[in-house]
Amino acid sequence: QHPENYPPALLEMLAGNNETLDFVLGYPEHHADAPAESLTESLDTVPLLLQWDRRWGYQAYGSSTISVSGCAPTSLAMAAAYLTEDSTVTPYRGARYAAEHGYYISGQGTSWSLFSDGAGAFGISCRQLSLDKMQIDAALDAGQPVICSMLPGDFTTEGHFIVLAGRTEDGEYLVRDPNSVKRSEKTWSYDRLSGQIAALWACSRA
Repeated sequence: QHPENYPPALLEMLAGNNETLDFVLGYPEHHADAPAESLTESLDTVPLLLQWDRRWGYQAYGSSTISVSGCAPTSLAMAAAYLTEDSTVTPYRGARYAAEHGYYISGQGTSWSLFSDGAGAFGISCRQLSLDKMQIDAALDAGQPVICSMLPGDFTTEGHFIVLAGRTEDGEYLVRDPNSVKRSEKTWSYDRLSGQIAALWACSRA
């Protein structure tokens, strides 16, 4: 394999996340494929969708790609597809909407207003919560996924979005991290997450 066949941004992504190896290796053969029009995941629970999935990850997102910068539209798609039971709400659809409506900020990623203002386009509403365990638990217990904007820490070196999908019996959170299967397979305590959360939104059907 010749490195010149791969965009530098993908090689950089791979250096920081070895889970993306197959995705990056698939670039020469698959980057021109049309994006998937619908999800195949079950929507009985919040699905884990990955920004670097071959079904949409090679697609442009503003001046970047969904695989590198699409954590926000991917998180929105997880919440919206689940709440509306609509399998056509893909990360690609979310990213295209965000880019076309000015929510993508070059060099920074996605504006928080995608959730407060843009979610309605996908049939859901997202209301901002305070960083308060009782508020988060109440939302999750009501079946409302919680999207979190993450500060540098366990999930990111720069900034990232993840979805809290529910709670275990002992109060740990189920995480859907669009950038990692491994981190999504673990449960997370409020104390571990709370110092890393910049903002959060509870999502419900509009």
